[in-house]
Amino acid sequence: MQDEEELAECTPVESTHPLYILYTSGTTGAPKGIVRDTGGTIVALNWCMQNVFGINRKDVWFSGSDIGWVVGHSFIVYGPLIRGATSIIFEGKPIIPNPGILWRIVEQHKVKAIYLAPTAVRIVKKEDFEGEYVKKYDTSSLVSFHLVGERCDPDTIWWIHKHFPKVIINDNWWQTETGWPIASNFTNLEDFKTVLPTLPGSVTRPVPGYDVQIVDDHNEVIT
Repeated sequence: MQDEEELAECTPVESTHPLYILYTSGTTGAPKGIVRDTGGTIVALNWCMQNVFGINRKDVWFSGSDIGWVVGHSFIVYGPLIRGATSIIFEGKPIIPNPGILWRIVEQHKVKAIYLAPTAVRIVKKEDFEGEYVKKYDTSSLVSFHLVGERCDPDTIWWIHKHFPKVIINDNWWQTETGWPIASNFTNLEDFKTVLPTLPGSVTRPVPGYDVQIVDDHNEVIT
């Protein structure tokens, strides 16, 4: 007997219709319930996937986060799928069964871009500092290596650069409250003829839509 698929009809909603509610972790005060709208979220994520991450239709994208966090919502589910890309879902530690599990996935699925927390990279770096497991797999499909979650220390940036010398390293910063990057590099933005250089400790430039200012100890804007 052949299995039959049951397709669900699309349900039109207003652009301001709530898409989901996600609570913050509490690191910046009491947890806050963030209500994300449908239209603005989809527009922003589609733009980010194309211009910040360089992902287009039929590309393979690997975000090694948890769907329960905002990175999972934005860049495992909604972002890559609205872009028409393949989204890889990974559950487990990045060193089990060995420190090459991430690179095996890159080889197997011809991943174009990977998105990881610096903590995950540091765990792999600790177990495979010399990159012996990196050498076991063909990672030539990898164009860009994106980082999110917390500040990435320079040593981790240099480790990535050493073992993936031809890959664009893009550290970006944002919050659950924003839903997508506040500051980042741009791997596919027409206004830039070349990708900006990776500077350890820097998240490069503000993403369009954000007015980012640097202030001193007296809350005065530094120009």
